[in-house]
Amino acid sequence: MARGARHRLVIDGQALVDDHFSGVGQYASGVLRGLDELLAERSDVDARIAVPVKRIPRLAPFRFRRIRPLAVPLPLSVQRRLIVGDRLPPMDRLFGRATYFFPNFVRWPLAGSPSVTAVHDLSFEVLPQFADADNGRFLRRAVRRSVERSDRVTALTGTMADEIATHYGTPRDRIDVVGCAVDRVRFYRRSAREVAEVTRAHGIYGDYVLSVGNIEPRKNQVRLIDAFCALPREVAGDLTLVLVGAGAWREHEIRARAQEAIDAGHRVKVLLGCVEDRHLAALYSGARCSAYVSVYEGFGMPPLESMACQTPVVVSDASVMPEVAGGAARLVDVSAPEPIAEGLRAVLEMDDGARAAMVERGLANVDRYDWRDSAQVLLGSLATAGGWAR
Repeated sequence: MARGARHRLVIDGQALVDDHFSGVGQYASGVLRGLDELLAERSDVDARIAVPVKRIPRLAPFRFRRIRPLAVPLPLSVQRRLIVGDRLPPMDRLFGRATYFFPNFVRWPLAGSPSVTAVHDLSFEVLPQFADADNGRFLRRAVRRSVERSDRVTALTGTMADEIATHYGTPRDRIDVVGCAVDRVRFYRRSAREVAEVTRAHGIYGDYVLSVGNIEPRKNQVRLIDAFCALPREVAGDLTLVLVGAGAWREHEIRARAQEAIDAGHRVKVLLGCVEDRHLAALYSGARCSAYVSVYEGFGMPPLESMACQTPVVVSDASVMPEVAGGAARLVDVSAPEPIAEGLRAVLEMDDGARAAMVERGLANVDRYDWRDSAQVLLGSLATAGGWAR
């Protein structure tokens, strides 16, 4: 333990060093950077982030100052198989008693240490048709057990906290809302020159509607394509619908529908796993609007990223999205293409004054979210679970 430290904190860092840097990785990166800042102001917490020993170098880009590496003596693949097979031993017998934080749904077995587990959504419970069958079965078993055995649970929104409480019968006062935030260093309105460079590099010419998110059925891109194709020619003009995201479960269905639209003469472009994160802000900045029509989310970062880049957003009225959008987006029913098309048309036809007002509401909404604030809530949750709250 570091000199003067009285409280040990161990964090499962798998999401930060995984081969695929997912939305959970983005969340863990943001909230842990905020936590790292807070810990620089106090000397009573010894914080370690546990990752497989060979992957410790992958932590370097995060530049944590107070959160130090802790080596897991197992390859990530072996650790994952033990977790899925319910054969991982109590990890606090290896690392010692501490308060443990699990940012990625599933808690390690522990012999007696307190813990906090982040549950991002319950799509595998409420919409099992949108999840791989084997993964869904594992999550239904493992997440329920993690919630039951954790001292506290965190959710990304108040809406999701209520859903977790209802679904698992967890007391609502045992669930803390530790939300996401936009990295304003990366997401801001880019210059016309940068937009032109990035769009040209990705083969996007002329005006476009942008949709960012994993290419999978839950994100509802098939209905979005149908809605785009239903726009009248006087609205769509020479617009292109640009889908950006990593390939995910059943992505072939979206790609097939996109090809059908192209064959019918519509301008649809799928940029599957080929857009670097550093180019996203320019793509948002150049779009006439962005669309995020997912049928279910635990949070949903793309609408906030679009708002930070001063681009109007059409967003689903389902799940947590009205809470996240904060009255700054055009909400649409996403159960059919027609209301999505109506929402797109309304935003695309806005005059300059209405568009400027929507942009201002978006920037104000983005300001509601801050990683340091989220980290402060998380620190309080950890301190309560560990019995070391000030």
